[in-house]
Amino acid sequence: MKQDDRGLATRLLHGRGANPLGAVAAPIFDTASFAMADMAAHKRTVEDLSVHDYYSRVRNPTVAALESTLASIESAPRALAFASGMAAITTALLALGRRGGHFIASDQLFVNSREWLAHDLPDFGCEVTFVDLTDLTALEAAFRPTTRAVFFEEFTNPLLDVLDIEAIVAITHDHDALAVVDNTFATPVLIRPLELGADIVIHSATKYLAGHGRVLAGALAGSGPAMDAIAVMRRRLGTIITPHNAAAVIEGMSTLELRVDRASATALRLAELAHAHDATNMVNYPGLPSAPAHELACRLTGGRRFGGMLSFALRRPERKAAVYDTFTQFIRATSLGDVVSLVDSVDDPDVLRLSVGIESADDLLVDLEKALDAAL
Repeated sequence: MKQDDRGLATRLLHGRGANPLGAVAAPIFDTASFAMADMAAHKRTVEDLSVHDYYSRVRNPTVAALESTLASIESAPRALAFASGMAAITTALLALGRRGGHFIASDQLFVNSREWLAHDLPDFGCEVTFVDLTDLTALEAAFRPTTRAVFFEEFTNPLLDVLDIEAIVAITHDHDALAVVDNTFATPVLIRPLELGADIVIHSATKYLAGHGRVLAGALAGSGPAMDAIAVMRRRLGTIITPHNAAAVIEGMSTLELRVDRASATALRLAELAHAHDATNMVNYPGLPSAPAHELACRLTGGRRFGGMLSFALRRPERKAAVYDTFTQFIRATSLGDVVSLVDSVDDPDVLRLSVGIESADDLLVDLEKALDAAL
């Protein structure tokens, strides 16, 4: 693949290539199927589904425009778009785990990912081992001859651990397995795992890529036979994104770098406030110099911005509800990566997670301080 040497912001806007009929915005091809010119065209399409739009469960021009942009920003020869982040994860791992096999997964994962790996993937004949991936010796010891892939989040949800992706990839490849990285928190603005050697990168595009809390979407990029297998599995399961949602993600991605820049700047100020506040005993944000993995985060991201996600633990867990209920500018809702700021209660009894949006930083600082004061 020829490397696209344009800046990220340019690729986000122009990575999809020329639109049909000279349209400036990506047109929405809201149709289930496409007409064939003749039997010869039908035969060519059936033999190679990439040569002609045939059926929107297989390929759609709007979806293809999104996938072209995804491939460009991830430095990948190919990308696939899905109905949700979980659709991307489950479809990919089912394709990689055909006829069984062993997977290694991080012990710090989004709850739905963890539950699916723990309880559902084994029902399809696969084995899963959860490992603390900050311990590379433990990772090395977990491999088996049947290990297919290592699955992890680069910035973990919700505690913002930062994993040494280059070291994990090197060990994984030593065992002839694939490194599959969920990069939803970091986004391609901060880290591009494929450029660091990973084989497949996954996003819940519902979050930062789409960015406006309006649609469900998933994305995946990579190369090699694994991508072919995942594409076939997507076609058979029907987990492809809709054209309308694909267009919404394309539109959202046009401002991705701007949004992540602003959220990162505000999140650092919020993390500093929370770190200094008497109500907290732990603030999880890789941009803080006191964060355990700050140096690693600087190396991976370039040290200028660290994303819009942070979480904190309260000294008095019994005050968690009072803190949560006091927020007014942070909307009390699940999800993340929205233009509006969100606060979510996670499984840990003393932890709240913040997704920082693009509001006035001063307003968010006042809101956080007022909420933390409710814990004293």
